[in-house]
Amino acid sequence: MSTPAVEIRSFTVTIPAGTSKSSPVIVPIAFPARVVTEVHWRVPPGPSGLMGWKLTMSKGNPVLPTNGTFIVTDNRADVWPVLNQPDSGAWEVTAYNTDIYAHSVELDFFLSLVGNEAQVTAFYANAALSSPAAITTPPPITIPSITTPAITTPGFVTVPNG
Repeated sequence: MSTPAVEIRSFTVTIPAGTSKSSPVIVPIAFPARVVTEVHWRVPPGPSGLMGWKLTMSKGNPVLPTNGTFIVTDNRADVWPVLNQPDSGAWEVTAYNTDIYAHSVELDFFLSLVGNEAQVTAFYANAALSSPAAITTPPPITIPSITTPAITTPGFVTVPNG
């Protein structure tokens, strides 16, 4: 089971018209070091089988599909749950487009944190917050009544209110 995503990074990669399959374009789609848990992709209508793409790293080395084949489709979307994929964040799209119009692929990477970062986040997310001490009302303060003048000054008499 994959780790739940904590963020999503979205990319739209446009493949120029007239890009041959023998010399595909490589477009970087970098993000911070993260564990990829799912890839959602969509190819809008239009390519009619003239565009192909794949996810790669390190100047075109295949990652998904793992056999290195190009995804060739039109007006289709899919979700790839993934596990144990590279976590450097240095992903690429390698693609060709033999059409006379540019076409694109839309990608959403569902990401979780890497290693110690994930452990620290999980610790704080799962930590129980201690309950604050109950607040009680203190007993009322009793002020003794004043029956005699507190201060006597020759010529003046202080009389308590009351």
